[in-house]
Amino acid sequence: MPEAVAAGEGNGHALRIDPSRHVTLRFRLSIPTSEDVEALRYARRAMIREERTRGLEWDEPSIEHPTFSATEIRWLALASQVARAREKVVELVDRANRAREAMRKLQS
Repeated sequence: MPEAVAAGEGNGHALRIDPSRHVTLRFRLSIPTSEDVEALRYARRAMIREERTRGLEWDEPSIEHPTFSATEIRWLALASQVARAREKVVELVDRANRAREAMRKLQS
């Protein structure tokens, strides 16, 4: 649990969050078709391959760790990894949307 500590001589408080604490991130998904599911899988596999090829930076979360369902992504991450995890989810969604668009063009 975050703890409040006195900030200087004033009455203000600063919030100190333990960077080794785990938090659960939840992202809602809207995946209307099986092609959209496949595009998300394709994008995730590509990102995992890239992570394995280049390796992970210090304290970088892996896109392998989140759990996917039809309606959400759940990611148990360290508090210090939250911002990077959110960036990776944004990148995953962007890649999935591009992959889905490419699949639509091929079907036309």
